[in-house]
Amino acid sequence: MATKKGRSDRREDGSLRKSFQGSSAQSNPLYRTAAWHATRDAVLFRDPLCVWCLSCGIATEATDADHIIPTSATTTHSDFYDQSNLVGSCRSCNSRRASYSAKGIYFETQKEWEDFLRRKHFRKITRT
Repeated sequence: MATKKGRSDRREDGSLRKSFQGSSAQSNPLYRTAAWHATRDAVLFRDPLCVWCLSCGIATEATDADHIIPTSATTTHSDFYDQSNLVGSCRSCNSRRASYSAKGIYFETQKEWEDFLRRKHFRKITRT
């Protein structure tokens, strides 16, 4: 008999798991607007490769538009769509940045995050 792998988004009592409730993409209605989809498409056209991976010398297709300064720090709807605060990112890098933000670790600029990634990537290479 086949068994289900991975997580379910609901517990046995019908309540949602916490990990699925706080996601910006799910909770922020701006991600579901036509303006966001147009902005995302423009960013992915401008940055077809993940800028975070490229900073480590790796070419990966960009699939997400990633806010450099998190959406929680933006003050207006126009800031949300500001393309100067968005870069093309692969899903992995976007998720990694979100997990750091959830832990309270923030990077104010694109350069700060790229420097962090390079140091981390260099340590990973020197260990092997």
